[in-house]
Amino acid sequence: MGSSVTRILTIGLALLLVGSAFAGSRNRSRSRHRDRDWDHISWQHGHADRTSIDMKHGSVMIKHRGRRETSRVEITRDYELYIDDELVKTDDDQTKLLKQYHQQLGEIHDRAKEIGWEGARIGAEGAKIGLVAGLGVLKMIFSDYSEDDLEDEVELATEKIEERAEELEEKAEEIEDMVDDLDYLTDDLRDAIPELAALDWF
Repeated sequence: MGSSVTRILTIGLALLLVGSAFAGSRNRSRSRHRDRDWDHISWQHGHADRTSIDMKHGSVMIKHRGRRETSRVEITRDYELYIDDELVKTDDDQTKLLKQYHQQLGEIHDRAKEIGWEGARIGAEGAKIGLVAGLGVLKMIFSDYSEDDLEDEVELATEKIEERAEELEEKAEEIEDMVDDLDYLTDDLRDAIPELAALDWF
């Protein structure tokens, strides 16, 4: 059958493994993230990986683990600001900025989750290609199905996945732009709210 068939089968099996991993990740994500209320999401954010952002029950919670103590900023679903569990009174302009920050984080979260699920779907398609490659080898043994037929089938399916992956990459770049906008919002919050400016890590 030649080395090209071995190559196709190897690629197919690799895609199958990757697809299975994505699919498993997708299932775990679905069990944790069931609605727009954010149940729970967390990621690291600068400062030597000592700062994390949690989104839980509609609130944004930003924690910074210092050498001696942990500090926390919370923006509630009603756009109230708490620093270390103490309410910070804000005027209308400050509350508007808090609302923008809260909503921007929510949008980033939603889009990132969408990309994760789309990646899982692409991974599942990759798993199908793995099955096609594996079954194609058997078809060559027991039918008139040729090596060229198998290569054409796998190549066509792979091209479709590559197109979807490129679209996914474009969406990821859009998220990067949104994160840049969030950085500007962070600066605006520091300028507008002295209590946040007093935090050297925010």
